[in-house]
Amino acid sequence: MTIDQLTVFLGWSTVVNAALMLWAVIALALMPNLVYKTQGLVTNLSREELEKTMYSFLGLFKLGIIFLNFTPYLVLRLFF
Repeated sequence: MTIDQLTVFLGWSTVVNAALMLWAVIALALMPNLVYKTQGLVTNLSREELEKTMYSFLGLFKLGIIFLNFTPYLVLRLFF
């Protein structure tokens, strides 16, 4: 895999992951009852625990996108 291919891959990976995160944020903001119902079928968490878990997940997902996708992409675009 060449540097150019890796740069393109990381760029698209950043876009796809950011779109997935945006979709999750919108779903959580606009349809909290539906999210609670569907996740309640799988887990036995209270509403407060589920909200805390979801927001923690979104925060970790955002950090993952920044550190594992966007930062390497930015470095490759700037220096290669």
